[in-house]
Amino acid sequence: MYNLNIERAVLSAIIFDPQIFEEIASKLQSHDFYLPFHQHLFRAMEELSREDKPIDEEFLKSKLNSTKNYDEVALLDVLASNPISNTDAYLGEIKSRSSKRALATLATTIKKVTIEDDLPVDEVMNLVEKKLYEITQNSTSEDFRESKEITLAVLEEMNRLKALGNSKLLGVDTGFRNLNDRTSGFGKGDLIIIAARPAMGKCVGKGTKVLMYSGELKNVEDIEVGEQLMGDDSNPRNVLSLARGREEMYWVRQNKGIDYRVNRSHILSLKRSRNDNKHKHGDILNIEVSDYIKKSDKFRSNYKGYKVAVEFSEKKLEIEPYFLGIWLGDGTSSNVAIATEDFEVVEYLKKYADRLSLQLTSHFPKDKCPMHSITKGYRGVAFDKDTSLQKKLRGCNLLKNKHIPQNYLINSRENRLELLAGLIDSDGYYDDKYHVMEITQKSKLLSEQIKFLADSLGFRCSFKSKIARIKSIGYECKVYRVRIVGHLNTIPTKIARKQARPLISKREHQHTGIKVEYDKIDDYYGFEIDGNKLFLLEDMTVTHNTSLVLNMTQKAIERGEGIAFFSLEMPAEQLMLRLLSTETSIPLQKLRVGDLNDEEWSRLSGATDRMATRKLFVDDGGYATIHHIRSKLRKLKSQHPEISMAVIDYLQLMSGDNKEGRQQVISEISRGLKQLARELQIPIVALSQLNRGVESRDNKRPMLSDLRESGSIEQDADIVMFVYRDDVYREAAEKEREMKAKSEGKEYENKFENKPEEDAELIIGKQRNGPTGTVKLVFQKRFTRFVDAQLGSNSSFEVVYEDENMDMSTQANINIDLPMI
Repeated sequence: MYNLNIERAVLSAIIFDPQIFEEIASKLQSHDFYLPFHQHLFRAMEELSREDKPIDEEFLKSKLNSTKNYDEVALLDVLASNPISNTDAYLGEIKSRSSKRALATLATTIKKVTIEDDLPVDEVMNLVEKKLYEITQNSTSEDFRESKEITLAVLEEMNRLKALGNSKLLGVDTGFRNLNDRTSGFGKGDLIIIAARPAMGKCVGKGTKVLMYSGELKNVEDIEVGEQLMGDDSNPRNVLSLARGREEMYWVRQNKGIDYRVNRSHILSLKRSRNDNKHKHGDILNIEVSDYIKKSDKFRSNYKGYKVAVEFSEKKLEIEPYFLGIWLGDGTSSNVAIATEDFEVVEYLKKYADRLSLQLTSHFPKDKCPMHSITKGYRGVAFDKDTSLQKKLRGCNLLKNKHIPQNYLINSRENRLELLAGLIDSDGYYDDKYHVMEITQKSKLLSEQIKFLADSLGFRCSFKSKIARIKSIGYECKVYRVRIVGHLNTIPTKIARKQARPLISKREHQHTGIKVEYDKIDDYYGFEIDGNKLFLLEDMTVTHNTSLVLNMTQKAIERGEGIAFFSLEMPAEQLMLRLLSTETSIPLQKLRVGDLNDEEWSRLSGATDRMATRKLFVDDGGYATIHHIRSKLRKLKSQHPEISMAVIDYLQLMSGDNKEGRQQVISEISRGLKQLARELQIPIVALSQLNRGVESRDNKRPMLSDLRESGSIEQDADIVMFVYRDDVYREAAEKEREMKAKSEGKEYENKFENKPEEDAELIIGKQRNGPTGTVKLVFQKRFTRFVDAQLGSNSSFEVVYEDENMDMSTQANINIDLPMI
């Protein structure tokens, strides 16, 4: 698969006539040569050419000697070869043999990874596609096109347009009549950017535990659509859709709480810690991580992470929570006996025995702590009657298995306080000087449950392990210490020395300073939720969207066209649910929970049959580079020529090879997408995010400068459009006023009227070959569907200028969401 004579002839021709090197270098690379010396010689020629030095025998010797690659015999073989005047056939032969060698190497690699390494089939296929793409890229080269060829191509295109009869739709149908009127459709080879303000970011690292409304802790990656999270107001937050992708990840280090990992776009929910002229103590600020890390030290000291107490509904309990607490701390694991010398606890046990119509039996062993049991008989052993405490402990799977049952952790505040009091009166210690309570346990599980219990009650907790030692007997073991701070006087302890005084310090114990540290680019997981978008982590820390392009997709596949959809955030099933909602006019929420009547089921059945025959191709792998998309899209286009448009949701979730910074990565991606659109001759629509600076203006209508990492995107794109719905801002502003009034104890009537349809604007901020301005649309919220506001050429089209001082109905300077796109 090589011919050294051909290689020598080409290299000799370059030395004989250096003027031809540039033409040869545009078609060959050094690795296309087989012999290593020939590769070194060609690289030396490249370096001499860049340095504007002669490509002759003496300079080549010097260059090869400097890199210790000089081989006198091999060079003499090249010089002895007859130079050729027409190199094209020789170049093609070298390139062909180079490609064959690469394919042979790939075949060996495939055998190795498939048989020897036994890699999963997906990884093998990905490797093969990547290597094939690299080989085909090296095997092709494009030259200049002559004037004659270009002129004929232009004439052919003009004849095509004439045959359309002066139609305004010259490119790919956008699906919206008004938009077609202004853009003439999306042009083949165009890069179109559709941007909107991102929703409140809610994405965290894999393994982060989230508090469900049921009280269960669940890893974020295991959460499913339809489940309910615990909100910061103890009300449920419904999971509407899932999100995933790759982005820069950061650690949020809490001084007095757990550390957790979030993506760069995550919204931190912070509270103001002091008053000044404009801000009040307790004001809530929602700020993106990428903005927070740019803030000053003073700003960071003024805004803290915060926790909240959680309210659960009351559930019936078999055993009084206070008794369970003292038994978990000082009880015998195998029976009901409790070791205590504290008369307050003994008095409680007597009264509890009376309430159960049982009796308290006490045993006083020599040099040991007294043992007290609530039993039926004098021997201290309870019969298996309904009132038997031992039977109840066994029924709760507690004997020889000390832990806090779930129904005790997830119960009314009063019951949880009683349980915590029992734990403190047995194993706890109160330090009046520092106003802190401490519980030390050998059981890690029980210690973690105690921390969860105290966290859910609104206390500040720390959790640490240490080695405990008894030097006199040479004993040591690992123990876990839970420290509890806050309004400890609300804990109904019975032992006098453990009854806490009221909290004197004015410092808010539920606030904590945070540090944000860069980690790495990694996978994140999240979801779209309803309500105020706030939910709780495992220690009650408070943490904080693709409709227009789906409508375009829907209408394109209805016309029989093919669409390639790269969904980097939302699973394919969620995309299909939205498409089915649009197709059937069944509200999205009803589809999510399957709450359909017979007529709706019939409509859904017909829609699924139609959708199954349409040409929609979704890649929801959650990770993509420009090489990944290029390889997959080229393959798909060759297999399905009907592909008329590609969609990427969304651009900022793509990864790149550039290590110098995110802006350089986005530049690489946007350039690559534009080149790919031209190569495949289809429009590529990429969704993009706006930065949050738009919210600091009275005029919330987006502009080109609001594009996140805007420079390269604005330069490479042929069309840039922004989705804007004024009602979203007005509703959020009204809610903000209502919440503020309630926090001040005032009555407030929310005047916002929630309508099923809202006016929407599609702002064309840039169009390389047409006008900019605004297209009027209507957003139907129940179906997450956009439709034309008016049909025909009489539809309004307003020019929009980049003027921040335009009058608007909404003047509130607040942090709020833009609609999903």
